[in-house]
Amino acid sequence: MTRKTQIYYYALMVVLVLFSLRFGQLMWQQQQTLSHLQKQAKQLKQKQSSVKTSHQKVKQVVAKSTITKASETSQQFFNLAYNWSSGSDHKKRTKKIQQAQLATSQVLANDYLFPQVGGTSDYIDNNGLKSSVVQVAYYPKTTNDDQTSGVVGVAVNAKHDSDVGNGETRYYYFNITYLASDNQISSLAYIGRLAVNQSTDFNTFNPYE
Repeated sequence: MTRKTQIYYYALMVVLVLFSLRFGQLMWQQQQTLSHLQKQAKQLKQKQSSVKTSHQKVKQVVAKSTITKASETSQQFFNLAYNWSSGSDHKKRTKKIQQAQLATSQVLANDYLFPQVGGTSDYIDNNGLKSSVVQVAYYPKTTNDDQTSGVVGVAVNAKHDSDVGNGETRYYYFNITYLASDNQISSLAYIGRLAVNQSTDFNTFNPYE
């Protein structure tokens, strides 16, 4: 091998080594960039999942809060509607509910709960009739951020002074809609009374069966 050939050979080796080093460096940089992008994508996915989960939890909490408020408002409403021990108490029911701002004027005009019948107060006083709420239970059906609709079950005991024993307990249920923004019952419709063969345990009663 001549000296000139040797020089070309060594120059070629140097070029190949430099090319290999440069190629390796580019591959390393590309791998680092790819790893960084994969890491960012993973972090973004985790963040989106966390935000979605957090949003779902917030919606669940809001819905639960709306149902709780509807239940509490129903308790207050029906206690004022069905708890009375004199004709005077009976006449003041709508006024008390209105003052407490528990329901709309449309609900207070409900013919079943608040019938406009003359002589009712005298009948209550003359017969010593008393009414008391035993239990109120709310069964939600549909709920969103501000509104919930469902069924309210109300157990009411009625007793005359002349009655022997504890009087009679009847079980009524109503369709109801509650608005959280107004903290009021916006609609109320009487469905009926529980039949004799139906369960009167509001813990097991299912109004949607």
